[in-house]
Amino acid sequence: MLPPVPAPFPPAMDWFHCNKCFRQEGARFAVTSCGHVLCAACGAAGPCPVCGAACRHLPISSQMRPQEKLFFKSPAAIALQHLASITQVWRFQRAQAELLLASHHHAARRHREAMEAAKRELGVKERELESLRRENTELRRAQLSPGWRGGSRSSTPRPVGVTSPAHTVTPQPRRQLSSQVVR
Repeated sequence: MLPPVPAPFPPAMDWFHCNKCFRQEGARFAVTSCGHVLCAACGAAGPCPVCGAACRHLPISSQMRPQEKLFFKSPAAIALQHLASITQVWRFQRAQAELLLASHHHAARRHREAMEAAKRELGVKERELESLRRENTELRRAQLSPGWRGGSRSSTPRPVGVTSPAHTVTPQPRRQLSSQVVR
C-alpha cells in the first residue's frame, strides 16, 4: 500500500471521498473521465469500478490544469472570484449608463430652456398681434365714420426730384433695348 499523501485541497472539502470504499483521506486519489473519484487502492487504471465504463484516470494533484482544479475548489471561493469580476463589469456598465443619463438630462435642460425662450417670444408676438388687431379695428371704425375722407394714391405725397441750380436737366429720349430691336 502507498504511504498517505496530504490532500492538495483545503479541509473544507468534507464531501471528498472515494466513490467505491468511501475513504476520505490518507491515500492518493484520481478522478475518472466518467466522473467518479477513486482512491489508489480502488482503481488506478482500467474500467471504472463504480459504473464499469471504460475511462481514463486523472490523478488529483496540484499539477492539474485550472479547468480540472475548478471541480475541487470551494463553490463559495469560485462565486467570490466571479462576483469580483461581475462587480467590475457592473460598475463599468453603471458608469456608462450614468454618463448617458447625464447627457439626456443636459439635453432635456437645453430643450426646456429653448421652449421657455420660445414661449416668451410667442407671448411678445401675441401682444404685437393683439396691438395690430386693435389698430386695424380702430382704422376700420374711422373709415366707416361720416367725416372720414378716403385718400387715393394721387393724394399720397411723392418725392420731388431736386436738382442743383448749376445743372440743367434735359429729358433724354428712351433707348430701345437690344431685345426690342426688330430684325
